[in-house]
Amino acid sequence: MLKSWKFWLGCLLLIALLWLVERSYGWTAVLASWQSIPLDSLLVALTLIFISYILRAVRFYDFFYSNCRGHFVALTRLTVLHNFFNNLLPMRSGETAFPLLMKQYFNVPFRHSAPALLWLRLLDLYALLMLALLSLHSLWPVAQEIKIAVGATLVALPLLVLPLQIAIKEFLLGRESSWAQKASELMHALPDSAWSYSRALFWTIINWALKLAVYTWLLQQFTNIEFFQSWMGATAGELSSVLPIHGIAGAGTYEAGVLVGLLPWGVENDVALAAAVNLHLFVLGSTLLLTGLIAAATFTVKRPYAAD
Repeated sequence: MLKSWKFWLGCLLLIALLWLVERSYGWTAVLASWQSIPLDSLLVALTLIFISYILRAVRFYDFFYSNCRGHFVALTRLTVLHNFFNNLLPMRSGETAFPLLMKQYFNVPFRHSAPALLWLRLLDLYALLMLALLSLHSLWPVAQEIKIAVGATLVALPLLVLPLQIAIKEFLLGRESSWAQKASELMHALPDSAWSYSRALFWTIINWALKLAVYTWLLQQFTNIEFFQSWMGATAGELSSVLPIHGIAGAGTYEAGVLVGLLPWGVENDVALAAAVNLHLFVLGSTLLLTGLIAAATFTVKRPYAAD
């Protein structure tokens, strides 16, 4: 890791964030703003994030049911560890933990788990964009007809993916070349029916809706702006974690995403930066706490189908 430019770029982003916050707002003032939030409200928010962890595990369990049947607890441990590494390591390098863990726990080959994870990440991106655009449709400065057209396109878009995917599979199966066989093998773990595809989409949307609702509420506590305006800030922050550019623990890039979502609503620069930092602290704090609790609770769980 010390030889990777990604690691050192992530370190640079972290140092720059620490300096910028101290210069613009002051870390003492940033941390002091937590005193205005009741402890019981924070516990409720943390409980909802825990539920989102379970929903994420349900999504992966449903998606890899043929590999993980009867081992939901083990898969929950796997998804929590994957989320932990993904949140802390720079430039999406934490994503590599998932295929490695799937190989260790369930003997799923990389050629199946890696494309499936990429497919699910694209589904995450779609869900985030859909929730952002549809929730803010009343604020778009465009004609009603355009809003309806955009909304209909977003809803219809997933309906086009599965037929296209099936057509590509059939095309590849009809070819005898080695590249076609390899490409067909990479698509092996992807959904092949409308029912399985719809379930994956459902779990993705409900999980993101819950997380964004919690993060939106938290941003409201620090900015005193409207719900849908805070929703845009929370969504932009999460979009930064889905995209390839990602600092150590998301430092710098996550805050930049939240700022992109908050500043258009007239929030002062220093207030927006402090709110973005506090939201990120909550994300990281909940990740560390819940990962520790779930990992400790599942410590004795064995790897069901580990490779020899």
